[in-house]
Amino acid sequence: MARDRSRLQGRDRDVAALRTALMTGRGSLLVLRGPAGIGRSAVLDAVGRSLRAEGLRVLPVRFGAAPVEPGADRYGIASLVHSVRDRFEAFADAGLADSLTPVARLAQAGGGDAGGWTPSMVTELGVLFDRLARGGRTALLADDAHLVAEPAPLLTAARRCGFPVLATCRQDTGPDPGTAELRTAADRVLTLGPLAEGDALALLRRAAGTRLDEAAEAALRAALGPLFTDPGTLLGTLADLQRGDRLTVFRGRLCLRAPAEAIALPAGHPLLARVAEAGPLAPWLLSSVAAWDGVSVDDLPLLAETAGAELTACGRTLDRLIEAGVLVADPAGRVHCRCPALAAAAVDRTKVFRGAGLHAAIAERLLARQRRDAAVDSVALADHIARGSTALAPGADMTARLLDLAGAAAREEPRRAALLCAAVLHRLPPGGAEHTRVLNRLLTLVLRTGQYELLREAIAGATEPDGSPGALDPRAQTRAAAMLVALHTGEPPVGQSVRALLDEELPGPGRTGFSEWWFGARQSGPGVPRGSAPSRWIGVPGFLAADEMEVVQAALSGDADACARAWRATGRPAPCADLDRLCAAAAVVDVATVFHIVLGARYRLPDTGVLGAYRRVVGSHRAADWSRAMSAVRELELSGPADTLVHHAARLFAADICAARGEFRQAAEWLAAAAPAPRLAGLRAWARTGLYHHMGQHRRAIRHARHVSRRLQRAGRHACLDRLLTRAVGIAAYAEDPEAAGQLLEQTERLHRQDGRPRLTESVHLARALAGRDVVHARVAADLARERGDRSLLLESAPVVARFADDPGPWLREAHDLATGCGAAVLLERIRAVTRERGVPAPRARARRRAAGDTERRIVELIGAGLTNRQIAQRLALSEKTVEHYLTRLFARTGCRSRVELAAASLSGRLTTA
Repeated sequence: MARDRSRLQGRDRDVAALRTALMTGRGSLLVLRGPAGIGRSAVLDAVGRSLRAEGLRVLPVRFGAAPVEPGADRYGIASLVHSVRDRFEAFADAGLADSLTPVARLAQAGGGDAGGWTPSMVTELGVLFDRLARGGRTALLADDAHLVAEPAPLLTAARRCGFPVLATCRQDTGPDPGTAELRTAADRVLTLGPLAEGDALALLRRAAGTRLDEAAEAALRAALGPLFTDPGTLLGTLADLQRGDRLTVFRGRLCLRAPAEAIALPAGHPLLARVAEAGPLAPWLLSSVAAWDGVSVDDLPLLAETAGAELTACGRTLDRLIEAGVLVADPAGRVHCRCPALAAAAVDRTKVFRGAGLHAAIAERLLARQRRDAAVDSVALADHIARGSTALAPGADMTARLLDLAGAAAREEPRRAALLCAAVLHRLPPGGAEHTRVLNRLLTLVLRTGQYELLREAIAGATEPDGSPGALDPRAQTRAAAMLVALHTGEPPVGQSVRALLDEELPGPGRTGFSEWWFGARQSGPGVPRGSAPSRWIGVPGFLAADEMEVVQAALSGDADACARAWRATGRPAPCADLDRLCAAAAVVDVATVFHIVLGARYRLPDTGVLGAYRRVVGSHRAADWSRAMSAVRELELSGPADTLVHHAARLFAADICAARGEFRQAAEWLAAAAPAPRLAGLRAWARTGLYHHMGQHRRAIRHARHVSRRLQRAGRHACLDRLLTRAVGIAAYAEDPEAAGQLLEQTERLHRQDGRPRLTESVHLARALAGRDVVHARVAADLARERGDRSLLLESAPVVARFADDPGPWLREAHDLATGCGAAVLLERIRAVTRERGVPAPRARARRRAAGDTERRIVELIGAGLTNRQIAQRLALSEKTVEHYLTRLFARTGCRSRVELAAASLSGRLTTA
């Protein structure tokens, strides 16, 4: 017989295909196989619902569900009897009991060939199935056929009586004669593959219950890797995170606590069960592979020696784990865990090796060999020492060798070189000349690689330097390391002596220490005086030159004039685009971008941590990707115990997004949560002005912006002042207040004369356009904003320009597309009002038309799968009335008169949707 062994992936298509196969012809037997957790039972239940919708009766049988001794139900008869009795009333046949009683006796007898038991079983099953078929066509859906020794006789008996039969069984149970016989007898054998990516995401979002944060989705996808599309793994990991309090609802989203922490597979996962089945060495070997981040065959002898096991036994166990799908081999021959979540579970749950334990144990054995004058690979030994325990004492010669290897690896392998330098620092007395030199080298490597936790460990035991500092100042080195740790991790470094360095105040009025600037959010004064941001940094050879430190210092102080002077002192041209980008980043305290502009390739832009998350907030807000921006804000809120300056800045961006979306209460809460740090006075006024404007309080917004802008200009604080003035001019123009618009334009032009940066040229063009209703200036400003990728500014200004432009259509279309993409409900309503005011056709979002067509196609597919309107609404996250509306439109356009005709037209290719 023909067999279809193709892998099925789209669950709705799976259900539709199985339903069609069961509906065509009498007496078909289909076998659906797949690994544990792949969703066989869910597909079987969906097929049952679909068949019932077509008018068939369904008899579900769960093998192994009958209350009998394990192994006693050899043929699954007890499970069949249990299922029929549970549904006795549904069959409404008084004579059914007479046919069921002999089968029940056979089940109690336990089976066997003595006394003609097997022929009796076949005969009585035929009588029972004939009786069940009298009331109408009935389908038998049997789940977990692998749980009984011989499922084939029962299922083939049902097929002979005309039943369409669908049975599921495990694919990864190993040799099993019972299911092998069943697959031989089947008309078709289908393998259930993983979910499609979109189906996996839909399943995850439904299971979460609350709207899942985008960062949590990304973290799960990265941790599970190829197992993300395995429904059992996905749902099990989600449930495990909820049980472990790793998920929390924060401002309406289900978010991941401590996103930097690894996500591990749940303890009952089938992969971990296979590890237990692979022998006593398997848990140790798996955790070794996880801790080592992959091993090769050449590493096996050393692993076997470390474990005190035989080499052949380790090799056999490794083969078993690869065959079981627990480990995978890459083309280079290295063996890795199947996904990061499995590696995390191996290290956390098997309790064999944690952290650096494995590397320390191997390093000790290699050092012992070296002391016996045996041949040892010095590079491998150095790597194990670098990753091993700080308790190891390799000796002075090995310490020098580590430094030599670090120098050789610095260019091509900076991450490895940083580990080697950190390992040396652990073995040098703090404050000494050599410790200072190695710390200087480590600072350079950490900036290139982003491994700031290495710096935290390196300066944890820092003490006062002994003697003259020499060419390198130990205090400057330690202060620089402590600042980098605090900036990038969001937590102050440990150790009182190190914190004291950050708290030192420099001479001069209004100066403050770094800790107070970054963690304190001072409450007094109209603004931080010029030059009073972080404590003055000293140039560190090979790390940051003194003039580069001055640029960073001036930029983070928020003083654009001082920043330009420091920039020119480095020999760089000014004005220029890089200086403009530097000032724009510093205005919103985007420290990561500041470092990147000053240091270039010597600095690695972080993806995670406080600065990495905040950089995503700023960049996503500018690109009008507000969902991603809000996800990064939530990540900041749930990462680390301390509030930093960028936490408060991120809350102001969140307030602006919520206000534009019409979520005014949330916007006010975000504003209240942001401490009134003087460094953020301009950004705070910008966010508050936007909130007043979106609430319809235009006059109040203008008054607030004018008051704060005058105060900031008097104090010489220009950070975000251009952003505030541009918004205020737009509000005055929208509120038709030409006097206020003219005064705000005058302030903008004055700021441009004082500063002269290219970004301010754009602000002047836009202010002149809005205040003077000048489309030429508006086009110049819009082109400059598009060149910078500032879509949020376009979204905010385009509706105002559309009120006086000769051709408002392009402005309204661009604004409408942007507002639709980021969910700015208030701005969408404003765009519609301008559209009515100018009497032009309403703009239509192309993305929305495509989405409507996609929704119609999905509804037709789900109808073909046998789902009701309510089930379709739940699947697509729509209301039931919306589904009915789509169906009405489909009936009117296609000429179909029923759901059955619609599904049939779709299957035959006669149906086209929008």
